[in-house]
Amino acid sequence: MPYNALKAGCERAVEEGFPARALIVNPGIIFGPGENVGRLPWWLETVAHGGRVLAPGSPDRAVQLIDARDIADFMLDRLAEGGTGRYLTTGVRGNTTMGELLGACVDATGAGTELVWADEQFLEDHGVAPWTEVPLWAPDIPEMAGIWASSSAKALAEGLRCRPVAETVADTWRALSEGGCPRPKYLQGKTPVGLSEDKHDTVLAAWDDRRSQATAQQRLPDASARQ
Repeated sequence: MPYNALKAGCERAVEEGFPARALIVNPGIIFGPGENVGRLPWWLETVAHGGRVLAPGSPDRAVQLIDARDIADFMLDRLAEGGTGRYLTTGVRGNTTMGELLGACVDATGAGTELVWADEQFLEDHGVAPWTEVPLWAPDIPEMAGIWASSSAKALAEGLRCRPVAETVADTWRALSEGGCPRPKYLQGKTPVGLSEDKHDTVLAAWDDRRSQATAQQRLPDASARQ
């Protein structure tokens, strides 16, 4: 049975076994120091190498993240107050963009890395898998509709506090640099997280070639002007 079905079943069992006494928190995408799935760590480690790094789509695409420490603080506060109920804890809607997130990675690592924003359709045409090979990339496809549109309004009204994303990025890089985070082979389930170096470089070279061709095409004199 898949993880999500087991999780939902456990939650129902708790609610049935402890009516009006259960506190259930449903997080969104969790990140922060100690993250072992590797979404943010992969970006930080890739950016830290310097040079040029592929980035997906538009830097203005909103994303929605929450620090694990903020979830923990909220749960402890609710428990101390005897709180019950179900809460969605996904952070503040649109609390950052892909551009701001990856820019924070560049700032935190101090690597001076150039982010190269490639067209989403181009990436898909070159076999780049959203979400897993490019962590946190959720293009406009039906399977990912609404992924960054959840509301934590109920939890926020009850005291959920979300620190700035740039703070979490800096803290995560500090932990990685100091050896305070595990560096396993990053996996989402059994799927590796992040582009391999060879595939990254191949797709980046193809994107550079496409842009060069487009630039050359724009420089061609208009046929009517030569008449």
